[in-house]
Amino acid sequence: MNNSLYSHVFTQDQIDARIEELAAELLADYSDKSPLFVALMRGANPFASKLMFSLARQSPDFHPEIDYMMVSTYGQEQTAKEPMVVTDLAPTTTVSGRNIVVIDDVIDLGVTSDFVKSLLLERGANSVKLAVLASKAVSSRTSQANYVGFEAGDKWLVGMGLDDAKSGNEHYRWLNEIWEIKR
Repeated sequence: MNNSLYSHVFTQDQIDARIEELAAELLADYSDKSPLFVALMRGANPFASKLMFSLARQSPDFHPEIDYMMVSTYGQEQTAKEPMVVTDLAPTTTVSGRNIVVIDDVIDLGVTSDFVKSLLLERGANSVKLAVLASKAVSSRTSQANYVGFEAGDKWLVGMGLDDAKSGNEHYRWLNEIWEIKR
């Protein structure tokens, strides 16, 4: 990784510690509610996996149920477009009557989270909350995350699920730390 193009923002230790804290917050809110966790692919994958392990480690009797959706909102231009479901939840996943926690890597404008929340509520979810690893400071955001790992200003980030589509498909998504792309 070229350090003249990228600067370090959050270390693996910082990320792991914050995910442990988020797991504790979620357990305090949902330990008796049996929520459905919905991870938005591909970006949420590293965060969601670590979060599920943290939940299970902190409360072995809490059995998190997770499913996955792929919603396309961003292209290589790095600008938001109309969201669409690319891959839906498994047909056997029950949404109706459930409390749902949507897991995503980052919230910026809130376009994806608003779309997914509306969709899940239309399908009969009791409630839909959002857990994100990073929250960008965007004044035109339409919604807020309920569980936030890190406030990230208005930086373009890579690592822990966040990729640099401009550099190439999937570039830097699987770094275990978070870096900022210098502009």
